[in-house]
Amino acid sequence: MFKVEKCEGQFLFGYDQGVMSGILVNDLWLSEFGYPSATIQGLIVAIFELGAWCTSYSTSWFMDHIGRRLTILIGAGIFIVGGAMQTGSKSIGLLLAGRLIAGWGIGFLSTVLPVYTAELSQAHNRGKVTVLGMSINMFGYVSSEFIDYGFSYVESDWSYRGPLILQCVFALILAVGTLILPESPRYLISKGRDERAIKTLSDMQGKDKDHPDITSEYEHIKETLDFEARLGQPSWKDMFTTYRRRSFISIAVQALAQLSGINIVTYYAPKMYETVLGPGRQTILFAGFTALVYFFGALIAALLVDRVGRRPLFMFGSLFMIVWLVMMALFNKLPLGLTSAILVIVFTMIYVGTFGITWACVGWLYPAEIFPFRTRAKGMSLAVSSNWLCNFAVGLWTPPLLEKIGWATYLFYAAWNVVGFVVVYFTFVETMGKSLEDIDEIFDDGASFSSEIEAIENEKSIDKKKKKNEEQHIEDASY
Repeated sequence: MFKVEKCEGQFLFGYDQGVMSGILVNDLWLSEFGYPSATIQGLIVAIFELGAWCTSYSTSWFMDHIGRRLTILIGAGIFIVGGAMQTGSKSIGLLLAGRLIAGWGIGFLSTVLPVYTAELSQAHNRGKVTVLGMSINMFGYVSSEFIDYGFSYVESDWSYRGPLILQCVFALILAVGTLILPESPRYLISKGRDERAIKTLSDMQGKDKDHPDITSEYEHIKETLDFEARLGQPSWKDMFTTYRRRSFISIAVQALAQLSGINIVTYYAPKMYETVLGPGRQTILFAGFTALVYFFGALIAALLVDRVGRRPLFMFGSLFMIVWLVMMALFNKLPLGLTSAILVIVFTMIYVGTFGITWACVGWLYPAEIFPFRTRAKGMSLAVSSNWLCNFAVGLWTPPLLEKIGWATYLFYAAWNVVGFVVVYFTFVETMGKSLEDIDEIFDDGASFSSEIEAIENEKSIDKKKKKNEEQHIEDASY
C-alpha cells in the first residue's frame, strides 16, 4: 500500500505540471478566457510554482510536529480545493486563484514525499526505490498530455474542464489512501513510539520483528536519533552556518535542475511544436510522445542510480544537455522546412530523455539523503523552495523569451548547464550505497554523529587535564 500511495502522490505532482500545456493551445479555452497574452499565459503556469514555493518552508514544521503521513494528507486536501476552483473557473482571476491554492498543496507534497520515501527505504536500494517513485511523476506528466489530447476532441468546455477535474480525482485517491499508510519509523522513534517503528521496519522488509537485520537497523537509528535529540532542534540559522555546505547543495541541485531548461518542454511543448508544425491538436500528440521519452528516461535512471552513482549522472547529464540544446537552437533558426521540424522534435526528445535519466529524479533523491534526521525536514524545504522559485521564474519568463528571442532561448538554458556541471564537480559528494546515518559522516562540517562524539571526548579530555592542572597547582601551593 505504501508503494501504491507513494506513486499516487508522485503521479498527481507530474499530472498537474503537464496538464496546462495542452490547455494553453485549446481553442475553446482560448476563446472562453479572451485569448490571454503570452505574459498572462506564463503567469497562469507560474503562479502554481509560486504557491508551491510559499508552503515549502512551512511544510518542515508540519513534518516534524505531526509526522510525514498527516502532512501528505493536508497537502492532498488543499490540492483538491485548488483543483475544484480551476475546474469551475470562468475568469482568469478564479483560474489564477485555483492554480495558486493547488500550488500550496503541491508544496506540501513535493517536500514530504521524497523524505518519506527515503526514510522508508534501505541503503542498498534507496536510490532505485526513490527514483522509481519519482518516475511516476513523469508518468503523471505523460498521462496529462494524452488526456489533454483525448479531451481535445470534445466539442464543449469539458475539453479543458475534463483534464482539470481529474486532478481532484487523483488527489482524493491519495487522501483516502494516506489514512492507511505507515508512518516513517524514524519519526516514530523520535517521538518515543519504538514498538510501532519496529513493526513498520519489519513490515517494510518482510522480516520478523526479532530478525537481526531489523534489530540492527532499529538500534542504529535509535542511537543516532537519541544523540540528535540531545543536541536540540536546529534553527534556520544553523542551516546556513553549521550545515551551510549541505544547504548550498540542496538549493543548488533543485535550482540547476529547473534552469537546465526542462520546463520549456514540460510546460510549453505544444506551443514549441506549434512554431514548427503549425496550429492543431497534433502538437499535443507530439508533446505526449515527448513525455513518454521522459518517462522511459526516468526508468533507466532507476537502473543506473545505485550502480553508477549520483555525481556521474548529474555531470554527464549536464554535458549532453548542452549539446542537445544547441542543436535545438540551431534547427529552430535554420529555415529548412519539414527537415527543421523533424530535427527539432528529435533533439527535443533526446534532450528530455537525457534529463529523465539524470537530473529529473536523482535531483529529488539527493537532498533527502544528505541531511541528518534533525535537519532533514528543513533541508528538504530549502531544496523544494529552490525548485519552485526557479520553476516560477522559468514558467514566467519562458513565453516572452520564446516570443522575443526565439531560438536563442535554448542557448540561454545551455549556458546554465555549463554552470551545473561546474557546481556538481566541485561541491557535490557521492552518497551511493550508504545509509542515511552513514552519509552524515561524509561531510566534514563537525555536525555528524562521530564528529560530535569526538568533540565530547575532546571536551572531556580537556576537562580532565584542566582538573589535573588545578590539583597540581593546589599541591604545589601547599608546599
